[in-house]
Amino acid sequence: MEWNYLDAYIEETGEQLSRLEQLLLELEEKPEQSDVLNEIFRIMHTLKGSSATMGFSEVADFSHNLESLFDKLRKGELGVNDELIDFFFECLDALRKMITAAIKGEVYDGNAAKLVDIINNLIHTGSSGENIKWQVLVRINSDCMMKTARALVIVKYLEEMGNILSIDPPLDVLIREKLECEEISAVVEIQRDIEDVVLGLKNIPDVENVEIRPVCRNEADVKDVKDVKDVKINLSMQYKLEDLKRLKEALMRADVVKLEFGEKSNMSLALLQLILAARRENKVIRCEKGGGPVAKMLKLMGVF
Repeated sequence: MEWNYLDAYIEETGEQLSRLEQLLLELEEKPEQSDVLNEIFRIMHTLKGSSATMGFSEVADFSHNLESLFDKLRKGELGVNDELIDFFFECLDALRKMITAAIKGEVYDGNAAKLVDIINNLIHTGSSGENIKWQVLVRINSDCMMKTARALVIVKYLEEMGNILSIDPPLDVLIREKLECEEISAVVEIQRDIEDVVLGLKNIPDVENVEIRPVCRNEADVKDVKDVKDVKINLSMQYKLEDLKRLKEALMRADVVKLEFGEKSNMSLALLQLILAARRENKVIRCEKGGGPVAKMLKLMGVF
């Protein structure tokens, strides 16, 4: 590889990435701008070609996937909303790191595969006219005096917004046992603008927080969305090194992380790092049972 070609690539991609960031900010202000979508599509096409020429196949493949997604957007087959804009900025950050690694001759160890899954899911949704499946987590204020009633209102709202594929706690358990739950977790096929759905949830009295993200699966491992993977971590247990290794592998595949606290919860540095890493990967983290100082510390850190 000639150094002058690499120099030209570095300069060109630097300009393109800066322009992409500017265009995404413009798109955030006015999502309907077709000229912005067209320019982003052209930049992705150029990035794909130049990266392939340099032998940076991972960058080229990722750019190709984004190019296909923006082709759907510019043709009006998909709509732009705030959730999608946030996702684009996440893709831009990954693209920057991927290009930096390629230039240095290093292996990019980020979350490209996960992002590509989401991109393909969005492309498929736009092509088939199907609804996007979303993982929704709604947290009820701990001071609420009518948690069961609020939970039922949330469930009713989600039923009106789309098709509930799974929900925890189940509706019959919620009604029969009158659970004083503070969290509702559901997988829903949303039939409306996701921004309106989130706004509606936040406007329900005593709702403290709403988290929502797309649910996707690898094409080679298609499963019913009811099989959303979860991992339980019992903080009353002592985890050995081999246990932590297995837990790390499980967390990589998980969608939801459920934390259980006992009277004598333990929080080693290694375990804390695993939980924080899961949070950075946008896993849904829930306090499943118990509380205490460790739970309070994690809540203050914004883990759940």
